[in-house]
Amino acid sequence: MRLSYRVGAAALIIFAIILIKRHLDLIQDDAQVQSGWHFGSFTGESSDSSSSSSNGNTDTASTKPKSKPKLTGDKTPDDYVNGNQKDDALASRPVYETTPIIVPNDRVIVMAKLASEDTSWVSSDLNEWRNVIYTVDDQTASRHTPKNKGRESLAYLQYIVDHYHDLPSTLIFLHSHKDGWPGAWHTDTMAYSNVDSIRALQTDFVQQNGYANLRCQQTPGCPEEIRPFREPAQSGKTTESVYAQAWVELFNNTDVPEVVAVACCSQFAVSKAQVLQRPLEDYQRYYDWVLNNRLSDDLTAHVMEYTWHIIFGQDPVYCPDAYQCYSDVYGNPYFW
Repeated sequence: MRLSYRVGAAALIIFAIILIKRHLDLIQDDAQVQSGWHFGSFTGESSDSSSSSSNGNTDTASTKPKSKPKLTGDKTPDDYVNGNQKDDALASRPVYETTPIIVPNDRVIVMAKLASEDTSWVSSDLNEWRNVIYTVDDQTASRHTPKNKGRESLAYLQYIVDHYHDLPSTLIFLHSHKDGWPGAWHTDTMAYSNVDSIRALQTDFVQQNGYANLRCQQTPGCPEEIRPFREPAQSGKTTESVYAQAWVELFNNTDVPEVVAVACCSQFAVSKAQVLQRPLEDYQRYYDWVLNNRLSDDLTAHVMEYTWHIIFGQDPVYCPDAYQCYSDVYGNPYFW
């Protein structure tokens, strides 16, 4: 019995010695390995100091600590030889897949609306365009005009005045109706659809011409909607009777044209370059006129309706052939 106790005790002692020896070996190995991470600097570069071997000699090839894995874009002096980055340094860097940032399309739809109107169709059906929509009869709306004057005119001009120095390349000024008769009667598609017309719009022509009326059918508006000096004034042409004075106030000159004509109805596209042909001060003057003149809302809107094309660089009479207009503006002479 005593012999078996002695054998068991000896086995336990041997097992304990083995465990202690393995533990001491692990401690010694850990003492010889330096951490590859260095927290002394923001860049996370490892220390360049070399550890000394047990014989007192320094072996930098074998004992220099490993560097922290580099992130894309990190550079250290060791990565360059005679000003050129080492190939092996490039090869060792991780390569990440990147998704390019898509810049929003450089074009915008500007619109005026009543608080009661639903214009969600602009974002849902024309989502390839940015949109800026002003509520004209609710000053608590997030984006609004100071008052409801000149129908769409104040909103159109407010956008230009506010964004004159950061305009997109193509601007569309559009009514708040989506489609259908009679609300969109002046929209030149089979369904009277602003969605269809904007999708077909030839922006290259807008850039080339500077201005494009979205209505190609010439009536109403052409061939001679307004004769400011007609005597006597044509019955029912109330805009004609105030146009000469409005011209003087808008353009600050007396060069009132004999005839003014353009297809109705204040829906058009312009290029940034064309807008910038006039200084900001001009648009501020137009804005102040719409806001403060003594004409009615309706009459103010009609004066502007037959002035937009002139503001944007066209002759007072702008009545292109309808088939040519459809070809230029919508890419199809039989668009309607």
